[in-house]
Amino acid sequence: MLNKMKRVAAGLLTAVFLLNISAVPGVNNVTQVEAASLVKKGKVNTKKLNIRVKKSMKSKRITVLHKGDRVKLLSNNSKWVAVEVNGMVGYTQGRYISVKNGGTASDTTVTKGESVVNYALKFVGNPYRWGGTSLTRGADCSGFVMSVYRHFGKSLPHSSYAQRRVGRRVGSLSKAKPGDIICYSGHVAIYMGNNKVVHASNPRDGIKITKGAAYRSIVTIRRVF
Repeated sequence: MLNKMKRVAAGLLTAVFLLNISAVPGVNNVTQVEAASLVKKGKVNTKKLNIRVKKSMKSKRITVLHKGDRVKLLSNNSKWVAVEVNGMVGYTQGRYISVKNGGTASDTTVTKGESVVNYALKFVGNPYRWGGTSLTRGADCSGFVMSVYRHFGKSLPHSSYAQRRVGRRVGSLSKAKPGDIICYSGHVAIYMGNNKVVHASNPRDGIKITKGAAYRSIVTIRRVF
């Protein structure tokens, strides 16, 4: 009976935690704040900048940044943007964060290839299934790439070999851009940028991010957009 009561109590605590996780600074993760986005760097361009729990000036303040402070941008191209600061995730107005191209987080556009990556990252942690094409219930490497691109209106073959011929060829990894398809012998992945790929790796690891796009020999790189 005592063990049963402990299990019930633990379940209730877990439920309360899950219901409140989005409002707890430092606990909520990227995918809970925004649909998984590419991480970019930005710099505060105003004297003082509040980082808040929600997209509202009335929302609780998480922390305060000052001019020149650096942040990780988790979203952009909108009035309010998601940022990560010292392990905490919150929101602020993007016009107060400068980015590398000379603009601000609010007016920086996301390329089609970056949108492909952002969408693909939503499914990290989901299972690998040989022959599968479901981004939630299981996909193999080419099924994952095919289904991600299908979301953007592109019809790709369900074959790692056939995907070597889609789009146009990219000369080298140094010229690869987010959204490009990295083709290996018997395997394919989506290039994220920063020498990373997201892919349906294997039955043990499922859909995952791998650091080092050339972790195995690259046969060709293809650009669809």
